[in-house]
Amino acid sequence: MTNEELARQLNDDFREAVLPVTVFVGIEVVVGFFGNLLVIYVFLFRYHVCNFRYFVLCMAVVDFTSTLTTMPGEMVTQMYWYIYPYRLICKIKSFFNMFTVAAETLCLLIIAIDRYRKVCSPFGWQIRPKMALFLCGVVYFVSFIIALPVPFFWGIHTAKYEYKNQTVNVTVCEKDEEYNKTDHPLKYSYTVQGMISVCLISIFGLYILVARKLITGKGGVGKKSDDKAITITSITTGASSDVIIKKDTELSSRQETSDVGYSTAVGNKSKKAMFNYVSSDGGLTTDEEEDSSSRITTLTVPGVSFANSKTDKKRSNTSLRLKRSVGFRVRRKTKIMLILTILFIITIILYSTLLSFIAKNILKDMSGGSKTVYFFFFRLYFINHVINPILYGILDPHFKKVMMKLKDRICSRK
Repeated sequence: MTNEELARQLNDDFREAVLPVTVFVGIEVVVGFFGNLLVIYVFLFRYHVCNFRYFVLCMAVVDFTSTLTTMPGEMVTQMYWYIYPYRLICKIKSFFNMFTVAAETLCLLIIAIDRYRKVCSPFGWQIRPKMALFLCGVVYFVSFIIALPVPFFWGIHTAKYEYKNQTVNVTVCEKDEEYNKTDHPLKYSYTVQGMISVCLISIFGLYILVARKLITGKGGVGKKSDDKAITITSITTGASSDVIIKKDTELSSRQETSDVGYSTAVGNKSKKAMFNYVSSDGGLTTDEEEDSSSRITTLTVPGVSFANSKTDKKRSNTSLRLKRSVGFRVRRKTKIMLILTILFIITIILYSTLLSFIAKNILKDMSGGSKTVYFFFFRLYFINHVINPILYGILDPHFKKVMMKLKDRICSRK
């Protein structure tokens, strides 16, 4: 048999062994494509203004990009592992593989910082929506810079492989031929892995502090406010409006949207710095609310003392329910991001570990079944680009509400 025939037969054996993984990745591509497209639509056009919205959009764009580039590119790689014919596709796949990993890592780091500030230091500085949007742009830019060397260092090169007691020349998508015998790709990989490791350790540490606060905290997520501060809770339903004014010694914190505003009924723009306008979503917000027909807001005025106002039991209970609702929303969104972060950390560590095995050329000693198992866990981190829409559909009531409305519209047209 000629070298070309041996290489093709070697590749056919490999393709057959990893075919279940290739099919699984293909299913992930379809689910991730439509799922992330749906997430982008909901959070871009049907979700209230908040940090959570922008961070979810940031990750959804990264995940959607992966379903168009990295994941299909990986399917091509698995089908032509030893006779890779497309140098450009290899470079594009490798670039977006690094870009999406770096972008998701940085985005999760910013989210961890945001969660930490809202839960552990609610009355300190916060990331506001405009800043969150800007940071998403920074994530893309920095990730692009990090991944920029990849198209130069990675590509295709020829290598020798032992197959059926013969030496076969194969073409693989790894280092580029120009840098195959240099240590530049290795130094670059170690540098990036070091940066990602620092980010993952920081994320893990921040969520430990967040979890400790949520578990041991009393009276809501936030810490107690000053005795001189008061809370004005306004419950607006339709055209009616009730206002509750009381001293606040256990204020649920300004967690979720982190923007600054004030009530026009209290003062003008010069008083803006005095007030923290807290939404029913649990944080500082603009005029956007989750439900325009029922608006509940809390206004904290630090350093001002008011006489006790007479409020009935119903209003007091409403204020208590509000605080509990705030804490619940913060915990829910923190839980969503914590689950995504844990899954990402586990899969990226697994990916990095198994990648080092490929560098040691252990594939040639594996059986077909072993290769199937190996590549399933090797590419398990692709699940990060698919799981987000599913998790939002389970844990985010606003996302579920929009999905039900879309379902009803589709059904009504039939």
